[in-house]
Amino acid sequence: MDKDKLIKLLKNKNNLIICLILIIGIVLMVVGGKDNKEENIETTKTEVVTDERRLEDILSQIDGVGEVSVMITYYSSSEKDLAYETKTSSRNLEESEDKKAVMTDGEPMVLKEVYPDVKGVIVTAQGAGGTDVKAAISEAVSATLDVPVHKICIFKKEE
Repeated sequence: MDKDKLIKLLKNKNNLIICLILIIGIVLMVVGGKDNKEENIETTKTEVVTDERRLEDILSQIDGVGEVSVMITYYSSSEKDLAYETKTSSRNLEESEDKKAVMTDGEPMVLKEVYPDVKGVIVTAQGAGGTDVKAAISEAVSATLDVPVHKICIFKKEE
């Protein structure tokens, strides 16, 4: 579209209003998307800390382990598949699709949550000096997180 046609199109008050509404809508979508990403990052950090605390709690109950600290690293963050309501409309041989997230109690409805693959696990434990305790810790971590043993590092904690 050349410059003259664009100017002529925007001189029409209705077209100008539509263009302004579109620009405002795009700006709001961009700003809204940034807030949502930050919220997802915080949720993921909370989930990681919760997983680590739960694993520390259960490992400390194994005979001979003692006090435990756990760090879990992931390849990526978790992803949520949301439910969408899709409306299709046809106008002048053009088809448009309107996608809107299904909301329940003010939150988007999550159909499925995909958890990331574990990159590795570090465990420090007071009783990790013995081979039996190390083997028990390794087996428990491997079974809990579905991680191969070679991705688990276990060290004796300083007393």
